Order: sequence, then structure tokens, then C-alpha cells
Amino acid sequence: MTTGARDERMRRTRRSLIAQARRLTAAHGLAGFTVEQLCAEVGISRRTFFNYFATKDDAVLGTPARDPLEAFGEQFVDGGRTPDGPGLLAGLQELVVQSFRLFEGPHDRAQLLGVLRREPALLQRLTEDMDRQVTALAELIARRQRRPAEDPFPRVAAAVVSHLARHTVHEFLETRPATADPEESPPLEEFAALLDRNVRLAAALFVPAPSHSTTSAPTGSPSTSSAPTGEDLPPGTVPTTGPGSAPTTEGTP
Repeated sequence: MTTGARDERMRRTRRSLIAQARRLTAAHGLAGFTVEQLCAEVGISRRTFFNYFATKDDAVLGTPARDPLEAFGEQFVDGGRTPDGPGLLAGLQELVVQSFRLFEGPHDRAQLLGVLRREPALLQRLTEDMDRQVTALAELIARRQRRPAEDPFPRVAAAVVSHLARHTVHEFLETRPATADPEESPPLEEFAALLDRNVRLAAALFVPAPSHSTTSAPTGSPSTSSAPTGEDLPPGTVPTTGPGSAPTTEGTP
């Protein structure tokens, strides 16, 4: 068996384990079935199960085999230390997309929400995991931007980006075609495009679009129809030209 075929088989087994774990939890509760029963549903051994997940809870939540920030964090940090590296915002977008790739499915959001409502302990754990991820992301941002530990910027940036990433995931899954297989991983390119759109929309919130007033400004007064200048923008943002265009972020904010 080739490496590609083996990897695909493992991805399918992983998706099947998550799907069946959620189905059994929705029907019987987390304590209502055993790992052995779950393995029987999927057609694998108990020993094989632990090649995919450490616990039954992990199977229900679909915990990635690798922590995304551990897998890609150093690459993100190093990207800010080279002259031709991406700006901070672009680097964060890339990190979010890479992280989403590790969540290999299934992506049936309605089923997961039903499971979390039935098992509040899983919701509590998921919330705690998200909080840890935000803290870890803030530490990576601080290292990349060489910010001191007491600087609030990395924590705010991590909170904003994490919330935007979760919103994009929810929107992406909700708008998937009704015919899509919930056990298949959605196209990564579509997620990246939606994230890029949402980042641009969020940027417009903080940097207003140029006014299109036709009223002439008095001589010597600033024109109300001109685009924001670099002095008007938050540090690290560079306005682009054209009506409604969103700013890009480069360098240290």
C-alpha cells in the first residue's frame, strides 16, 4: 500500500470514529457505550483506536492528532523574522487555514451541537481547550512581534483572530451544500477564501472606507472625500486605493 493510500485510509477511519462516537453519544450519552462498542461499529480493534485518540471524549470532540499551534507555531513565529516574510495578519490567516486542515472531519455541526447539549461536560472541556488555544496563540504573537510579556496587544490580537476564525468555521459549515457528505472534510481552498473575505470585512470596521461626499472642502481644509492617510491608520496598516477597499497589514502593528 502506498503512503498516500495509507494516509487516506487513516483519515477515513478517523472520520468514522468521530461520526460513530457522536452518534452513540447522541443516542445513549457519553457513559452509555464503551470504547469496545465504538470500535465494533467502525470495524477496528481497541488497540487501533488508541492510534487515533487518547480517550473516548477526544473521539467525540474530534481532537486533532496534532495540536495545530504546536505543529505550525514555530513556522508562524519564524515568518515574522525574515525581511520577505508575510505581515502579521497574513501570517495569522495562514496559521488559521493550516489549523483547520488538521480538523479532518466529520463536519456535521448540528450533530456536534446536539452532543454538546446532551453532555455539558464536553462543552466545558471544549471551552477550556479554546481558552488555552487563545493563550498559546497570544504567546506566539508576542514572540513573533518581539513584544514584552506585559504588552496587551498579543492577547487582544489572539482573541480577535480566534473569534473571527470560529465565526468563519461556523459560517462555512452552515453554508455547505445539503448534498455534501458530512463525514468528508470540506475543501480547504473554499475555507481560505471565506476567511480572507471575513478578514477584509473586519478590517473595514476598524479603518473606515473613504467618504464619497461631493461637497468641496474649503481651501486649506482637509478634504472629506480623501482616503485615510498613513497617519490616520493604526500602526502597521497600509491603505489600498479604490472605493471600499480594505487595508492590508504589514510589519509590526
